[in-house]
Amino acid sequence: MNLPYNLSKRDLIWHALIFVSAFTALVANLIGLLNGISVVIPHLLYIPVVIAAYRYPKRGLFLAGCISGTYFLMVILVAGNSFSTLVEALVRTIVIIAIGGLIAMLSSRLRERQDLYQGLFYNSEAGSILVRNTEQGRIIEEVNHKASSLLHRMASELIGAPLTTFWSRDSEQDMFSRLNTEGAVYAIETVFLLPDGSFETVLVSAASLPPGRTIITFVEITRRVYAEKALKAANDKLNLLSRISKDHIQRTVDQMVETVKNADAHCNDTVARGFIDQMRVLAKNITHQIFLTESYKNLGISPPAWLGVQQILESGITALTPGSVSVRFWTERLEIYADPLLKDVLIHIAENAISHGIKIRNLIVTYHEIPEGLDLIFEDDGIGIPADKKQRIFGYDAGVHAGIGLFICREILGVTGMTITEIGTEENGARFVIHVLSRGYRIEGTGEDAPARSLLVSQATAGLRGARHTSGTIVRELCTAEFPVAESLWTDYHQTKGDPVTDRIYAGFLDGEAVSIARCRRHPDGFEVDAVYTPAIHRGHGYAHAVMWGLVEACGHEPLFMHSLKNLTGFYSHFGFVPIKERELPPTIHERYAWAGGNMEGADVCPMKRYPLQ
Repeated sequence: MNLPYNLSKRDLIWHALIFVSAFTALVANLIGLLNGISVVIPHLLYIPVVIAAYRYPKRGLFLAGCISGTYFLMVILVAGNSFSTLVEALVRTIVIIAIGGLIAMLSSRLRERQDLYQGLFYNSEAGSILVRNTEQGRIIEEVNHKASSLLHRMASELIGAPLTTFWSRDSEQDMFSRLNTEGAVYAIETVFLLPDGSFETVLVSAASLPPGRTIITFVEITRRVYAEKALKAANDKLNLLSRISKDHIQRTVDQMVETVKNADAHCNDTVARGFIDQMRVLAKNITHQIFLTESYKNLGISPPAWLGVQQILESGITALTPGSVSVRFWTERLEIYADPLLKDVLIHIAENAISHGIKIRNLIVTYHEIPEGLDLIFEDDGIGIPADKKQRIFGYDAGVHAGIGLFICREILGVTGMTITEIGTEENGARFVIHVLSRGYRIEGTGEDAPARSLLVSQATAGLRGARHTSGTIVRELCTAEFPVAESLWTDYHQTKGDPVTDRIYAGFLDGEAVSIARCRRHPDGFEVDAVYTPAIHRGHGYAHAVMWGLVEACGHEPLFMHSLKNLTGFYSHFGFVPIKERELPPTIHERYAWAGGNMEGADVCPMKRYPLQ
């Protein structure tokens, strides 16, 4: 009953104010007109118009028209014989109506904004408190229903009370100190005191509002904190149990290895020695599986991060013991957003190929961008994996040659949405493909969200990293910070410049010095190989062959186009390039040779294409 009564009383006050101000202004103008005064007094009409338009914005224009129309009618009746007075009154009437309309529009927008913020404040699922700074301290000016519910207090108990009613003074002062420094604070964990003496844990955010006010929002996380503590306690106990089990199993394995060693030393039977060797291999497999399960135990403990694929692979190359297998990584600028255990995954896949592959001579790691993201490819030239085993090798019980290792690799990759498959062809080698989602990878140096890395090693040391070619050169892709190395070689080659956004540049190094260079440039509709250049002083040693070998191996999963001088088509044919018709070139690549006027053959240029690896 009180709410309708209060609203009615408030409306009566506004109605009376509008009526009295309008009546007073009109009577004053009537008296003025009767006494020949038509200036100054009409300004009183703005008062009721502004009040009416502010209080009733939807009817503001109508009320302004009524008030100004009444005034204009009085002018006609009293001073209708004065043309100048009528014109002046008409202009003033139009101005009054315009002011009323403007005030009504602004007031309407203000009301909409007010309703919006009130709706957000009172209907938020988070507790909201409006605090006002006073001489007595910070006083609660308004609370929403959620805040009073979370604090277990009535809104009437909180309004007008200090924050220290439920918040310790030290915590309050700390939060407002940060607020004064940073302008806003987000998700600070703190505790509030409840009326029964218990505490609840909350996440508090705050922002300053003029004049001297602060909006505080909070959500209760007590149950989440208890659950996290319980989960941590359970995880600690499981880790302890796992560590105890691992230590006992490892001790047993060590004893098995020692027993096998002693048996081998005292056994002269050839057949028995075969069984002993098999037991030694099985013991080694158990040790490896213990290591993998230890890795899986740590899955998800650390947050995902941007990880450099090349750095991971190169750091693990010493552990791979490749022997006669040539291992080549072409992932210099690739970074993947993943669980830190990605390192164990990549090393295990490479190690799995080297250890269990048959007749393998080369292991190559490359990547291939596709519309759905990126494929990171591990491929070898062994005998491959039979079609009926391609899925089984990722199962938990796949057997000694994969089993728990690839199963755990798949689980680790799945944490950040990656998948792994094997798509190789039997008798032609295995090909493991890790598919990375579009937002899960970046190419170093291609933009603000993929910043360039600083060069952390000397140029001489950097020249020792990469794949060794038969010419004796070390070939690798340049990171963004090393693009000046290529540009210094290109100084005598049309002053060519590199662009990290579109270019992948491959250099051949001899004794730490770059001796040859080649580029693969991404166009909107294709990939072009160009700027293959060796300074005159280094020609004749096969260095250009080396950089083309590296570029093609790294980028060979893309269709590659180029414009070759006719006398070099034989050279490029060694890398799979074949002559094509000029019209077969993608438009943006073709445009680079528009100067040839559609007659590249006459310009001694031959378009060529290399079809992607299958």
